[in-house]
Amino acid sequence: MTTYCEIREVADMADLRAWAAAHHVPIIRGGYTLSGCTIYSATCGTLTLVCVGLEKGPGPLIWRSPFE
Repeated sequence: MTTYCEIREVADMADLRAWAAAHHVPIIRGGYTLSGCTIYSATCGTLTLVCVGLEKGPGPLIWRSPFE
């Protein structure tokens, strides 16, 4: 069986930092959850580890149409 992408969630940022350091890969901020918490991830090969941070991101996104 071929693995294209494997995504796992880790418990906290300390685990993500340790894994990223051991694999010599950067940690990136990937976006925000629906509740506004920051999502961090690190990828090595086909494996991506993600962690949901405790800090809140910017406020809710507000769409303003350029045509109105």
